[in-house]
Amino acid sequence: MLAVFIAVMALSLGIALWSRRGHSNPDAREFFVASGQFGPILFFFLSVGETYSIASMLGFPGGVYAGGEGFVLWFFGYILIAAPCIYFVGPWIWRAGALYGSATIPDFFRDHFESRGLEILITLSSIILLVPIGTMQFLGLKLVFTGLAPEARSIFLTSLAGLLTFAYVVIAGLRASAFVAVLKDILMMASILLVGFVALAAWNAEPSMPVSLAETMPEPTRPDLIFAISTIVLQAVGFCMIPQNWAFIFSANSPRAIQRAQIVAPIYMLMFPLLMMVAYYAKGQGIVPPEPDFVFLSTAIALLPDWVVGLVMAAVALSGLVILSSVCLAIGPLITRNLVPSLDGTAQQRWSKVVIAAFLIFSLVGAETSVQLIATLNNVFYFGIVQTLPGLVAAMLFPRVPARALIAGILVADGAMLAVKAAGWTFGGLNVGVIGLAINVAVLALVTLAAPRIGARAVIPLLREAHTGRASSSTP
Repeated sequence: MLAVFIAVMALSLGIALWSRRGHSNPDAREFFVASGQFGPILFFFLSVGETYSIASMLGFPGGVYAGGEGFVLWFFGYILIAAPCIYFVGPWIWRAGALYGSATIPDFFRDHFESRGLEILITLSSIILLVPIGTMQFLGLKLVFTGLAPEARSIFLTSLAGLLTFAYVVIAGLRASAFVAVLKDILMMASILLVGFVALAAWNAEPSMPVSLAETMPEPTRPDLIFAISTIVLQAVGFCMIPQNWAFIFSANSPRAIQRAQIVAPIYMLMFPLLMMVAYYAKGQGIVPPEPDFVFLSTAIALLPDWVVGLVMAAVALSGLVILSSVCLAIGPLITRNLVPSLDGTAQQRWSKVVIAAFLIFSLVGAETSVQLIATLNNVFYFGIVQTLPGLVAAMLFPRVPARALIAGILVADGAMLAVKAAGWTFGGLNVGVIGLAINVAVLALVTLAAPRIGARAVIPLLREAHTGRASSSTP
């Protein structure tokens, strides 16, 4: 089992090295967004495939095992709706990025609203909210290593995983993440199909199973459903504002590449019925994992030969490592481009590697001290990151919205959400991020009415004018 796992990790490192060919001396744009050269296929594996991380393989069946129907509704819903959100919004983000030459979210907001303060606020917010994603991947990796080498100290093995992630980044930047994502997706889908169908075959072979599907899934309460539905909406729209997703969008060679990838994105939904069934099988058969997020691996260990379990564990580990590398490549330029804007391209790459190393260490330490379910961290990330969405809508459509309105909306919404969480108020189960988003929009509107921006243009009219000008200049 261990030998197979190590072989797959070595293969991933070889793929990262291979991805570097023809790009041995990357500039900053090549390092962070692959110079915008990815076509539909590679963009698909990078952006759509990386949606499904270690939280999908471990957190989803763990949530089903522990939480039941409300969790299932939430997870299915937001991932299904996120694809059409990116289909429609992604091309506009790509065009806006091309208009301003942006490589990060703060780049765009700084240039459009002409505000250094807004750039710093969005940069700091993004950095703070990205930390749980790194922690989430290391939490999943700890679970893998617990099954792979239970006698070894987890901090040693997760440190090695952090070094491998850092190697991906150093070797070829975002290009390495994209190529390794292809291997990750192949192994991930194969593992889920294998474990799922083997569990299904074992289930059918024992018709006297003592626990039915209905018995494994408790009746949801009204607050559970309200939370699930409000979270679906929040995370589906917030998906467009994730910092690494902007990097993915900027790596595409055209808006059409983004849309083509989203058209076939629902194929990945095949994995979720199988992961659900694995969780039900484990509960029905009396398989008791050390914690809910380990249920997929516990089932694999119970049903498969050791060497196949090694492949499954490698797939789970890669699903964390690839996401971790892409988050690293999102957080690096946030500091070296946006917090310290005076650095040239070479210095940005050099200092980004230092920042990435620090981020990996911080995330690793966070995972060693955390006891939360992976899915919980996922929700914390989304209710904060979505607060930049009103600013994007304002930039696209409403030229009179000033930077101060965006700053006030984000700060007041963040403060209100922290107060709600601290007080323990539930609002009937409504996700606190939706409350924050409503407060954000209200503050933004009030500040705009009191002190509107004068003489600015919205992005969409600017893009239409630019397109018309190019068409006119090309007419003989």
